[in-house]
Parts: sequence; C-alpha cells; structure tokens
Amino acid sequence: MAEKNTNKVKFTVVTPYKNFFEDKVSSVILPTLDGEIGFMAGHTPLVLALKPGIVTVRTDDKIEHFTVSEGYAEVGQKLVLVVCNSAEYPNDIHVRWIREAADEEKREREELLKIEDPSSRKYALKEVDQKLMRIKARIHLIELYGSDHQKQRLTELELI
Repeated sequence: MAEKNTNKVKFTVVTPYKNFFEDKVSSVILPTLDGEIGFMAGHTPLVLALKPGIVTVRTDDKIEHFTVSEGYAEVGQKLVLVVCNSAEYPNDIHVRWIREAADEEKREREELLKIEDPSSRKYALKEVDQKLMRIKARIHLIELYGSDHQKQRLTELELI
C-alpha cells in the first residue's frame, strides 16, 4: 500500500556545493524579500526570491534552524525547493570567521565609497551589502540558536 503523507511536504535545499537538506517536513518558514513566509503541504504554487536569513523547518517532533544566502524558492503542493549560494547550521559557523569577514567588508565598503562614478559605486556597494546581509544572518542565527560558547565568542568579539 502506498504511504499517504498529505500533511507533509518534501523540502529540499540545494547549494552549488551540495544538497544541504532533504526531508519530508510539516512546515517551512523562509526569509523572502517580502518577509518571512511559511509553507505547508498543499500550498498554492509560486516562486519567491530569498534574502539571507534564517530558515525554520518543523518535522513531527523536531524543529531545525539554519541560514541561507540569497537565492530563490519554488513552492508546490508537495515540494518546496530552495536554490541558494550557501546554507549553514549554527554549529557550522565559526564566530572568528564572522569577525574577519565583517572587518574585510567594512574596509571594502570604505574603498568603494571613493569611486567617483555613481552607477559604478552603486553596483559595487550592492555586492558588499549582500555580503553584509549574510554576515548579519549568521550572527542572528547564533544569537538565537547557537551554542553558549558561540554566543560568548560573539560578545567577546563585540559582534552583538
């Protein structure tokens, strides 16, 4: 007899490097350009642009959280597919790396502000702003769901 999972949706997160997540879930909350939006089985099909942020996934007895970078989501009645540049669980994030990346982006932003051509400057700054949004998403994930050690390191490195 075929298994009936009408209350579940297959959720898949794909990055250029690996299939990050794949499972049948009860619900998914994604960070879209229009805000956080939740999905369950049977949702009306649509395609959404994602911004860097936290994804919340609920299975029967477990809730998981991880970050995604910019990308898109394709939502169907039985499948939610996320395609993004990166995805990370809290334990995969190194706080020292966040500090180094934030410092580097700050230096790069200061240099880009010196570009005289407004359209070139705007384009270059947009890329730096995307990187900063990814950094902020990682920090927020650790603040909410990271280990005590990670939270302590955020405080020590003055990232919160």
